[in-house]
Amino acid sequence: MNENQSALIQLVDKIEQLGQFQDKIEFPASVQQIWEAFLNDVRNLIEVEGCALFLVDEVTQEFGLSCVEPPSVRAACQEESDAQIECGIFPWVLKRRQPALIPALGPVRGRTLVMLPLVTVKRTLGMVMVISPLHESLVTQENMRLLAVLAKQCSLVMENALLYEGLKKKNESLEKANKQIRYLAQRDPLTRCFNRGYMNEQLPRDIRRALRYRRALSVALCDLDHFKAINDTQGHQCGDQVLRDFVKTVSALIRTDSDWLARYGGEEFLLVLPETSLENAQRLAERLRQQIARRTFDWHGEQVCITASFGLTGFDGERVTEKIAADALLRCVDENLYRAKKEGRNRVFSGAFAG
Repeated sequence: MNENQSALIQLVDKIEQLGQFQDKIEFPASVQQIWEAFLNDVRNLIEVEGCALFLVDEVTQEFGLSCVEPPSVRAACQEESDAQIECGIFPWVLKRRQPALIPALGPVRGRTLVMLPLVTVKRTLGMVMVISPLHESLVTQENMRLLAVLAKQCSLVMENALLYEGLKKKNESLEKANKQIRYLAQRDPLTRCFNRGYMNEQLPRDIRRALRYRRALSVALCDLDHFKAINDTQGHQCGDQVLRDFVKTVSALIRTDSDWLARYGGEEFLLVLPETSLENAQRLAERLRQQIARRTFDWHGEQVCITASFGLTGFDGERVTEKIAADALLRCVDENLYRAKKEGRNRVFSGAFAG
């Protein structure tokens, strides 16, 4: 076998090795991971002083400096890129879609640049700039051919990675939007506590869970006393602020990981207390009643005071053998609220659920 045949076999072998570049990358891979594998192969082909990756921004279509090694040459690579764009070499290399060997023009003047366009059939991804201390004449055609193969392989892997990242971001944005939609669908737009729709879904679930695991469950229906008078004398905006402040007051005193508050309608609110006995629920309701009665709401310099009436009911899952309907529980708690209001308001009336 002569030298030419041996050299050809070695070249083919190197091309095959570079053709397996994708196999070195575990999908899904980040741009940084692909860049590190690519840079390692570049160093095996040519002497490298610095190397920079410029990626195309999908929105602006500008080439932005994404990765550089070593970091100390970042500014020099950016200046060199600007110089090459200004003199027209950068876009010329992209148009040819082939690697180019050119002299440096900027701060690394005196060095050789190897420009490697990262392109696929569908799109232009970016450009790699390799700064080499080698004279242009010492960079062989064989090395350029191998670098072209490597750039093509890197482009294919990079395109898949960027497509994956794009889809991931879109999915994350969609998931975030869906979460926001679900949040808004379950919330009262004025007070931001849960709404009647959420209550209709969640209360039956909490009842079933309490019965299944033999736990206690208590509910409290709260009504702001003489609330209409505030709207009539101070205006509806003042009334809206009182409702918001009331929800903040209650939310600060309940367990955020299990208890929940829903606007039942108008100035009535339902407080659901999982794993809470009726006795403990009554203590909490009394604390809430006192806190509300003591608090003054400031409205344009005027002090607005309000009180609240509470009706409570609940059951102990240990002692219940039959199913409990949410409507039946709500009727019971509503009756107890009526008793609290009938007995003078600003009080708590509690009674065990009788079915």
